[in-house]
Amino acid sequence: MATNTESSPERRSNGEFYTHVTDFHNKDGPSFHASSTRIPQLALRLPVANDAAALLRIFTDRRNVQYDKSCDGLDTSEAIDALINQWRTFGEPLERANVVVVINGETVGTGGLGWIGKRKSDGKMIGDAGILLDSEFRGKGFAYEALRIVIDHGFRVLGMDEIHIACVDANTAMKGLMSSKLRFEAVPIQDKQFGNEWIWRITRDQWYQSPHSI
Repeated sequence: MATNTESSPERRSNGEFYTHVTDFHNKDGPSFHASSTRIPQLALRLPVANDAAALLRIFTDRRNVQYDKSCDGLDTSEAIDALINQWRTFGEPLERANVVVVINGETVGTGGLGWIGKRKSDGKMIGDAGILLDSEFRGKGFAYEALRIVIDHGFRVLGMDEIHIACVDANTAMKGLMSSKLRFEAVPIQDKQFGNEWIWRITRDQWYQSPHSI
């Protein structure tokens, strides 16, 4: 897997709409930080202990999580502490790349690749991506910008062959972001684990040919 291990200086993406430092296996501790060049106040980074209060508030606000069953059980300080520890633990091969979304220094959401693995049928690397923002930060272009950083970084830096994004039918915001804004095509699924009803499967070539990758 092609993981960028340079921690300094920041590297500009091929699309030049964000810069990043990525070193999940640094001996001094994992490091990741991505900054949007289009929206300078927006950044993605690994969670730290000081994010616990913000994450607990985000995950216990029904407006934020009502369509995402993967957030079930994240309603105590102990659960959040365990989540932060999990998201800061990286094995080889990489199994996830979860991040927090920061706007003007405030932790306002989560995102990244929540699962990474090889598809058994053809050995291709698949990353399951997502984005979740506190309700007051929606409708301002932050989710779009954060998600396209996640997708682009997944392909160009982490070496994904495909990136998948799924949601339930009632999640009109995600459907609008994926189908109307990013203009990728969804197909119906029956997801027994999380109840998702639509999935967008984006290949590397499709992303590189998309106007959203530049």
